[in-house]
Amino acid sequence: MLKKFLDVDKEYYQSCKNAGTLQRIYYSTNTYDEEAKRIEKNALVYLPYGYGKSEEAYDVFYLMHGGGGNSDEIFGGLEAKTDLKNILDNMIEQKLIKPLIVVTPSFYYEGCTDALTVRKEAKELTQNFHHELVNNLIPTIESFFLAKTGREHRAFGGYSMGAEATWNVFAKCLDEFKYFLPMSGDCWAVKIQGGELCPKETVDYLENAIVKAGKATEDYRIFICVGDNGVAYQPLNTMVQEMRLRKQSFVFGQGFQNSNVIYCVAEGGEHTYEYCYKYIWNALPYFFKK
Repeated sequence: MLKKFLDVDKEYYQSCKNAGTLQRIYYSTNTYDEEAKRIEKNALVYLPYGYGKSEEAYDVFYLMHGGGGNSDEIFGGLEAKTDLKNILDNMIEQKLIKPLIVVTPSFYYEGCTDALTVRKEAKELTQNFHHELVNNLIPTIESFFLAKTGREHRAFGGYSMGAEATWNVFAKCLDEFKYFLPMSGDCWAVKIQGGELCPKETVDYLENAIVKAGKATEDYRIFICVGDNGVAYQPLNTMVQEMRLRKQSFVFGQGFQNSNVIYCVAEGGEHTYEYCYKYIWNALPYFFKK
């Protein structure tokens, strides 16, 4: 059962009168590998219009870039050179979603140049990122900003290699997150492009993570997006078809009322950030619902 992909209405690309803001946050972490090298990193933080005018706290969406990117990639830096900020501003103004905080970190760090071009190296970074996320980034965000705490108030999503990071956060951080948005990327925990090359073993890995975390189907929500005209479609779609067979863990539907997985395929959709923003527009209205 596929969820119909909806294109973004043109007015959502326009500047919004009641616009949010972007700022950069710095935090200390380490590489969480054998070196355990101390490093300094940063993330961009989107704050919705009206933030700080009261003590109201907000849900938080952590959003990861694709391969070769950085913390500026998705928003286009503090200058908001991409379409995402306008889309979020308008979604909030039109009450399509509640005001929320969006955080865009990076799984790269200064000095890891090989990972920018070598998939194996990048995979190791995405597989390690959950340590930094839980131990350093989330505490920083929740200390400095009016962020709601608890897994039901946190979502994690990512595009391309960021989707691989998202599947890993799903497997390792079900105690910290309820909502997940993997966009144009399969899970590489078992093998690079494991969604296509070893789908059974890959989905076994995800199911074992659910069991280990002691979670039931109502405890997590996954909105999966991909375009059928991009390089990620075959690996991700193959993995999704295997997930469909595991009804004890993954119940597919058009919404989250009686299911915990939504699968949305953009017909003709390409492997580009343009579609990443469209997937976010499709998915966010389904997150942070009671």
